[in-house]
Amino acid sequence: MRNSFNILFKSPNNAEAIQSAPAEMASIKTAQLRWLFLGPVMLVIFIMIGTMITEVYRNANKEINREIQILHTSSNVVYQDNLEHLTGMLAGITGTMALNAELRNALAKKDRTELSKFIAPVFSTLQKEYEITHLYLIGADRKVLLRAHNPESYGDIVNRVTTLDAQLTKAPAHGVELGAHGDLALRFVIPLYKDNEKQQLIGFIELGVNTNHLLMDIQKSLGIQMFEFLSKNILKREEWQMGLSDPAFSTEWDRFTDVAPSPQALKSMTPEMHAIMSKGIFPSTETAMEVMQGKSSFRAISFPILDIQERKVGSIVMLVDVTSRVLNVRNTLYLGLLLGVAGGGLLFGFFWLLTGRIGQLIEQHQNALRHLATRDGLTGLFNHITFYTMLKDEIARSQRSGSPVSLLMLDLDHFKILNDKFGHVAGDKVLKEFAEIILRLARSIDKVCRYGGEEITIILPGTHTAGAMVAAERMRTTIADHLFKFTDGDNISTTVSIGVATALEHAASAQELVIVADQALYIAKQRGRNQIYQYNS
Repeated sequence: MRNSFNILFKSPNNAEAIQSAPAEMASIKTAQLRWLFLGPVMLVIFIMIGTMITEVYRNANKEINREIQILHTSSNVVYQDNLEHLTGMLAGITGTMALNAELRNALAKKDRTELSKFIAPVFSTLQKEYEITHLYLIGADRKVLLRAHNPESYGDIVNRVTTLDAQLTKAPAHGVELGAHGDLALRFVIPLYKDNEKQQLIGFIELGVNTNHLLMDIQKSLGIQMFEFLSKNILKREEWQMGLSDPAFSTEWDRFTDVAPSPQALKSMTPEMHAIMSKGIFPSTETAMEVMQGKSSFRAISFPILDIQERKVGSIVMLVDVTSRVLNVRNTLYLGLLLGVAGGGLLFGFFWLLTGRIGQLIEQHQNALRHLATRDGLTGLFNHITFYTMLKDEIARSQRSGSPVSLLMLDLDHFKILNDKFGHVAGDKVLKEFAEIILRLARSIDKVCRYGGEEITIILPGTHTAGAMVAAERMRTTIADHLFKFTDGDNISTTVSIGVATALEHAASAQELVIVADQALYIAKQRGRNQIYQYNS
């Protein structure tokens, strides 16, 4: 086996190595190589495919949950923002109503007839324009004089926190409160006084908006489903049942241990929400619950509802349809599996052929090493050593054929200052772009080399001094007109000095030609840079 490897890797040509070895040995060697490579490689490939698919599925679920958390946070923020907006609106409406002398007089006299006559058209407008659901006119003794939303019910004493706060502080009070029949409402109460010193209380004006209207707005804006659930430790079952539109819903009280759906939630119940309720597990505020309804997939998560006393009076369940996202994940997995199997098969075939072409790969590696040995790492030009080899060859050819060969030696002006000012990274960028420009201007037969530092040499086969001067001038003007650009927006310009010399005319050897071209470059620098100088012997 060792002899087989030695034959394969030491031979410069894989095909020749195989032909030089006995056919039987070559056949055994190839089979052994194939199974030595293919066994572990294919095992690793299929492990990687399985790991990749598992990771894709896990990350996709993470992304879905992350989107749910973002929606969860956004809906809570929007809910609170809408509460604040509604509070401001209710403050403006009640403030305007409080200034009406007719209303104040009727409230002070406790004249229900006048109050009803005045407030009925007002409440109708408020319902249509602002979705106001509650309007109370309350006497100084906190006894209800008129419920505009339910005129037949009056005479009871109001002991809600908002009303008590307004009476105690002599200032408007507002907050979310749970009604007796399971309706959550944002209430705004303003006390009315006969005198500016607020000594004689006339009564109260109270406006309210069911929070269910807020949820409907959020559902429309975010494209999700939202349902209110009320805390059982605050709400009584008998009062909750009185608010139900259908007595058949009364059994829904027992679905969950701590909460019960609000009457409004029962009216708008969807099959997906029914699926959650049938489980008897209430969604948490931290982790989204997976819900399947037919072929559809949903995620449910909740956030708490706090009243004016910062008590948790209920929770809002947010239900998000993630069917399309789940289908995308599944399709991605199927596609990944298909591509993985196809890729594995292709890799199997690839490695099967690869073992028969190791010689070709070795040759490619040798070519790559040869490229690294002859090319400059930064600019990609021929390096210093290769330059001398090619120049010697061209001069030898020139001596044999009598054809001229010229040499240009280019040096960027003030390159050290550029490096000091902008840094060596910027200097490298300029040098690389400088090399690219020269390559574009050079002919295909010209040989462009990096001589060292910022110096570039160009071997011009078949070119007299006059032609070399023309080529040099084209390069000088191009560099002088060029702006070197940087990623931070800085643009800099620079110039180049060029020395020109021609073999046989100015020098007989490669070393002499480099010396005289370098002398010409030095004179170009001494004469002020950004110019060309032709060597004169």
